[in-house]
Amino acid sequence: MVHWWLRRRGQGEPERPDVGSDQSSAGAPVIREAERRRLARLLRRREELRYDIALAEEAQQPENRWTERLHELDAAIAELERQLATLDVPSGRDPEPPLPPVPVEVTVDAASEPATVTLRIAGQVLCWVEEVDWAERGHQLAPARLRRTAGDPAEVLQAAGYRAPSSALLETLEASLDLIAADALAAARRERIWTPLALADLAHPCEQCGGWRDVRGRCPTCTARDWQRQQLLLERNRLRQERDEVFRDWQRARDRLPVIQRQLAEVEADIRQLEAKGVQPSDEN
Repeated sequence: MVHWWLRRRGQGEPERPDVGSDQSSAGAPVIREAERRRLARLLRRREELRYDIALAEEAQQPENRWTERLHELDAAIAELERQLATLDVPSGRDPEPPLPPVPVEVTVDAASEPATVTLRIAGQVLCWVEEVDWAERGHQLAPARLRRTAGDPAEVLQAAGYRAPSSALLETLEASLDLIAADALAAARRERIWTPLALADLAHPCEQCGGWRDVRGRCPTCTARDWQRQQLLLERNRLRQERDEVFRDWQRARDRLPVIQRQLAEVEADIRQLEAKGVQPSDEN
């Protein structure tokens, strides 16, 4: 006699499915898709390694893209060296005669509106007027500056007995006169003692280039030459650094050939293994 709870248990419980068989049937497509994706990645990797091998084999040749670039850089560096050597060559021209020691008389009226500065040199008068840029409400927008309203540096030189001045001398003298006028006005406002100057102090020959130095001792020709030299040095250093980088890249390409060949052999072995199983690459990029 079968007990009633045994009968109910046998009749009410459903049959348990075969778990192992369902998992194997559902997991097969997933595994196959993963293999296809892996094969696609390996094929792309093979093309990349083949390209790297071509570069490494080219690096073994006596003439290649790296040596070509090195020749170009060497030629450019040599040209810069030639230009630098040219800058260091003396001009070869004789300096112009110095200016005569004619005194410079300075008169400053800092209390007037606007302030004025007057220079008298060899009977010639040069005048400057202070110009102030004011806003609508009376606020000063920019620092005041002096503007020359009378006098000509060329006439000053002619009156001092200096004949046929060069353009460099005229430019230097004009700049020095503007500096002296500004310094004189600043000294008057600060009640500083003004040191007397002569015409020869405003422009004197440059012993390096044969040009002229202003009242501050600055030579425009030497300043321009120093700036040009600095630019050439910066460019030469940049080209030297690029040349070193190209050489190192060339050496790396040569040394990597055995490593890339070994990597390619491993990738091709993995590809053959997947193709032997009938795996086809997926359509992913």
